[in-house]
Amino acid sequence: MADTVHIFDAKVRGKQGPLHFDVITTDEATALKLAKRYMEELGEGDVTVTVNECQFCHSEPLVMFSTDQQRQFHEQGGFIVPLPG
Repeated sequence: MADTVHIFDAKVRGKQGPLHFDVITTDEATALKLAKRYMEELGEGDVTVTVNECQFCHSEPLVMFSTDQQRQFHEQGGFIVPLPG
């Protein structure tokens, strides 16, 4: 059976303006953890990321994503897809 992943839509206000990205994972707690790590990688570690900024959107089969993204999912529990503002 194929893995089903959940897409969490994240919209946060960073120092340089709004940031929009999707977090693809299996649960809300992991989505928040991955979103916070991503913000730290962008130099925005002091930005608040809660369920208000990172909300469940919908589910998709994991096979819809690239091989690299699927690898990240299996190794890290999920991955980030940056989106335009």
